[in-house]
Order: sequence, then C-alpha cells, then structure tokens
Amino acid sequence: MVKRMRLAFMALLVTLTVGIVGLILTEHLSLARAIYLTVQTITTVGYGDVEAHTNAGHILLVFLMLGGVGVMFYFAGLMMSFLIEGQMAGVYGRRKMNKKIDQLKDHIIVCGAGRVGKQVLYRLRKEGAQCVVIEQNDDLARQLIEEGFLVIHSDATQDETLKRAYIYKAKGLISALPEDSLNVFVTLTAKGLNPGIHVVARMDQLESEKKLLRAGADKVISPATLGGWRMAMSILKPISVDYIETVIHDHNIEMEMVELRVDQGSCLVGQTLSTSGIKRQTGAMVLAILRDNQVISNPGADEKIFQGDLLIVLGLREQLHRLEDVAANITQLQS
Repeated sequence: MVKRMRLAFMALLVTLTVGIVGLILTEHLSLARAIYLTVQTITTVGYGDVEAHTNAGHILLVFLMLGGVGVMFYFAGLMMSFLIEGQMAGVYGRRKMNKKIDQLKDHIIVCGAGRVGKQVLYRLRKEGAQCVVIEQNDDLARQLIEEGFLVIHSDATQDETLKRAYIYKAKGLISALPEDSLNVFVTLTAKGLNPGIHVVARMDQLESEKKLLRAGADKVISPATLGGWRMAMSILKPISVDYIETVIHDHNIEMEMVELRVDQGSCLVGQTLSTSGIKRQTGAMVLAILRDNQVISNPGADEKIFQGDLLIVLGLREQLHRLEDVAANITQLQS
C-alpha cells in the first residue's frame, strides 16, 4: 500500500510539474495562474474565466484532462483506502493493544527485539509469561505486532517509554539492545524508576560487565560466551547437555525444573530435607538451595530449610505442583 501510494504521488507530482511548466511556456501565464489552471484541469473543477488560447495550450490541457484526472482519482482512491482500511485499523489495533498493556501486572519488559531479543520473546511466550517489548525499528515493531506481541514502538532509553510499559508494576526487565552503552543506560533508568525490579542485561564486550553491574543489573549475560560454552560442552559432554536442555526446554515431557520460595508459615520452615518428606511424599528432588545470595549445591539430607529459602527443584509436573502448594503454605504434607 505504501509503495503504491508513493508511486501515485510521484505520478501526480510529475503531472502537475508538466502542466505548470507547459502552460508557462505555451500560454505565457504567470506561475500562480499556471498552477491555478493545472489544478482546475486535473480536479475537473472547470475553467471559469481562464482557458487556453494557443494550439499547444489546448493539446497540453487535453493531456492533463486524460492523464492528470486519472492520476488524481487514482491517488485520491489510494488515500481513501489507506485512511479507511489502514489508518482506522491501525488506530483500533493500537488502542486494543494499549488496553492490554494497561492491564499488565508482574510482567516482563523486553528492551530490543533484534537477534537476541526476539529469541527472548519467543521463550517467554512459550513459558506463558506476560511481557511487553519496546522496539524502535519500524519493520521489527510491525512484525512483532503481526505475531501478536504487545509492542511499544519507541526508544527504550527514555523514561517516558519505560513508564508507558508500566515499569512500576513489572517484576523484571531484559535489556537486549545491540550496544552495551545502551544497555547500561536502560539499566540505570529502569533502576531509577523501580529500584526493586529484577534486571537482566545483555553484554557483547567482557569489559562492560562491571559497568552493567554498577548500573544495577542483577544478571549480565553474554550471548557469545553462553553460546560458546554450549558448543564446547556439546562436544565434550553431549549426553549430559542434551539431557539438561531436554529438561529445561522440551515441553513435551513431564519433567521440569522450577524455583520455589519457602514462605512464612510453610510447614517446611525449620525442617531438614529428610524430615520434610519432600522426596518421600512428592517425589521431587531438591537440586540446590539459594539462601542469602549463597547457593548450596546438592544439599544433604540434614540441610535445614529456612523461611525465604529458594528451592531449585527437579520433578514431574504433578510432583512440583504438590510441592509448590506446600512451600507456599497452601496445603501441607501428610505424615
């Protein structure tokens, strides 16, 4: 549609130029009079007190009548089609999308939908996470809207843009912009607007890691480093890597890995892994415990569970649902 409108506009411009210049040369009219007569001709308004007096002028006006009127109506038709079908649909679509963005809560904001950011969006969608993406590129933004993502077509480094994404209500932000300096700026801005938000930032240069951490990023990830590690381990330990990737990424199997927070009042508080009955009664396996920013890997049976502990657990879906209820003090384990 845009390409056709551009061609129609160029044809109209050429027609107007030929008509104006031709009337000046053949009829010796002033510029204003030539413009007036040309526009009268191609819009079929009528001449009134102005008409051609030479054969060349008559021929030129015939050309304008036959060609110019057609171009004018074609251009007008495209404009109407664009306004009625395109613009109105676009306005309605934006309003509908903005309403959905207004309703977001505990969502994830993704800044940048390039090579890395797009994969982030696909994974978040597969996991069923609520998210909104901020993308400045016209083509990328349009593509994401067509794919059903909630998109804010703007600059992620601006305060107002992050406010439009309801950063105050968001639980996390992923800054996946192509330049480290931009990710530093987004991290600073995000933490300034919502100090409690969890920020994961992309880095390309290793020396940028400290800057991103100082800016407030909770986690800094290098796609190149991560990709290199996976490629190396796929050669050295292919079976182990395949198993881990299957557990984490394959939604066709029942086995999952989740993080569970032990809340106040949970019957797990104060018990050891052995006495809690987690393994015995749910079948789930506690792989690690995160406590006070320290990771306890492969905890022993006598490891005590405290309020606020984050349990990293592996198990079948029904086992994990059962354990999640217990850790959140919704239901209790039976002895």
